[in-house]
Amino acid sequence: MDRMQTSWNASTGRNTHRYRITVRARLTQEFVAPLEQVFVESTSDQSILDCEAVDQAKLQAILSWLYGRGVEIVSVASHNGGLDSEDPL
Repeated sequence: MDRMQTSWNASTGRNTHRYRITVRARLTQEFVAPLEQVFVESTSDQSILDCEAVDQAKLQAILSWLYGRGVEIVSVASHNGGLDSEDPL
């Protein structure tokens, strides 16, 4: 059973899923701006992207966009009420 946290997005009129994507790069908010509704928090050598996706296709598009720009994806985790389900890559 999928325990991902969903929430209603008033701007799209659809349920969304929240994800945390960890990458091995120091990214800025300006770099991820084209992704829309993706927020970044960076440490010295990694960044955590917090995003919403209405479906798996949107999540895949975000991951493909990062990969296409040479960003190494470390893990993808769904926000599910504090019990993150993390898939290391």
